[in-house]
Amino acid sequence: MRPSASARIPPPALVLGASGLLPFAGFLFGLWFGSPDLSAWCAKALRNYGMVILAFVGALHWAFAMQASGFAAADRWTWMGWSVMPALAAWTAGMLPWRLGIGVLLAVFLVHLALDHVLAPRAALPPWYLRLRRLLTAGVVLCLLAALAR
Repeated sequence: MRPSASARIPPPALVLGASGLLPFAGFLFGLWFGSPDLSAWCAKALRNYGMVILAFVGALHWAFAMQASGFAAADRWTWMGWSVMPALAAWTAGMLPWRLGIGVLLAVFLVHLALDHVLAPRAALPPWYLRLRRLLTAGVVLCLLAALAR
């Protein structure tokens, strides 16, 4: 069954979102199959890129809370407060030993997706948003899990 027009992910969001997965896959490939020096570099690059992307997805909630009509002041505090947590978690992940840092990134990406499911209906986000977030989060989580398996 094909999604309705309003549920279809717009091409720019799909292409740019999917393009954001390419560095995860590339660094993972280098981590698994590169020389020891390249593998070590790719491990750091994978974590650092994950940190940047996690901060980016956190900022999405700030924007949604800022624009959502019908939010009470307490709701804005809650969602804007949450929106800075992924950036702080990302920074923390960079300060921790590599495996633990990757674990923090994994956990916060999953928590963020769960909170996307709470926020999206309240912020009247388009139906395609959650489909895109699930796809992208699945790609990120699979890459990070594969990195931990190395």
